[in-house]
Amino acid sequence: MKQYGKAVFSDVLRILLLPFCVFRIKRNRIIFTGLTGGSFYEYSCNLKYLCEYLMNNHPDEYEIIWVVKAPERYRDLEQKGIRFVKHFSVSSFYWLLTSRVVVSSGAYAPWFPFRKKQFVINTWHGGGAYKRIENSKPGANWATRHRAEFCAQNIDLFVSSCHMATKELIRGSFCYEKEVAEIGMPRNDFLVKGECEEAKQAVRSFYKLDADTHILLYAPTYRYSQKDIRLDADRLLKHLERDGSKWVFLRRMHRYQDQKMKFYITGDRITEASDYPDMQQLLAAADIMITDYSSNFWDYSFLKRPCYLYVPDLEEYLRNTGFYVDIHQWPFPMARDQEELERIMEEFDAGKNEKRIQEHHRLMGCTETGESCRLLAERIERECRK
Repeated sequence: MKQYGKAVFSDVLRILLLPFCVFRIKRNRIIFTGLTGGSFYEYSCNLKYLCEYLMNNHPDEYEIIWVVKAPERYRDLEQKGIRFVKHFSVSSFYWLLTSRVVVSSGAYAPWFPFRKKQFVINTWHGGGAYKRIENSKPGANWATRHRAEFCAQNIDLFVSSCHMATKELIRGSFCYEKEVAEIGMPRNDFLVKGECEEAKQAVRSFYKLDADTHILLYAPTYRYSQKDIRLDADRLLKHLERDGSKWVFLRRMHRYQDQKMKFYITGDRITEASDYPDMQQLLAAADIMITDYSSNFWDYSFLKRPCYLYVPDLEEYLRNTGFYVDIHQWPFPMARDQEELERIMEEFDAGKNEKRIQEHHRLMGCTETGESCRLLAERIERECRK
């Protein structure tokens, strides 16, 4: 029933917002609309990196607006010349419908009725093509299809990280037939280039880590599973520290995570990283990452570091969600319980790891260029001149 309501809402909103269309579209105005779910930092992901590239390389050329849940969180950024407005406020509708360029990571494009003379870019918020989205999950219905088609009509340029994402996600699940920019994700530019030192130092400084401390990052996706997801962080750290090294366990839960989801990550040495403002910086700083079905391992793969998939509920996830690409073709080894996780960590081989990553990138048709921000900035400049 919820999906049907969302489908109808998009059509009703088109009519309700007609009065705003009397306002002129401003040629140099760009609005960014990040993900609206949860309470995490919204000035992040692809939009943050593209926004900062524009501000650094095209100063004073654009009027930049961000729509966020809590504008008061970003007062320091307002000093840089960015205007922050609140999601779903009357003023947000004005800014959304008078900006020449709209850049979304998936928040408004599915349902907001933008005007024909606006140029809407969807960067999406995950690389590769892994867990299925609503329109391709088992049990998808008319409503999810309707919203996907609405989304497809609403977008002018879709950014893709690989050929597989273009085929399965963008052309398939999103029913999108217009222009795709296979240039990679803006947030991954510095990871692809290996320019990680600044990000690493930002994380280490934030958590007050000395130079000898290694970082283990645990970053799962969200789901409502019947099976408990249990992980003993202290035991894992003790396993890693057998050689005398020092480690810290950073826990980064998904923005949609809530208490109903059966994650039981226990231990006295857990450092919470869920509210850290930039996931890409955490990836750049992590010496090892443990995840599951999250596409964050696509981003992390460009660093060629150890990564492990902890998937105690794999069979259930396959039934309820499924994948675009068989999980056995993903580049990193899987573990169903903690014992198996510790065993595959012991078996890590850097050469084999890099080879698997290279093979996976070829399978996916990787199009990450390290120049996504520059290429998108050039396209925005051309559109704003029309």
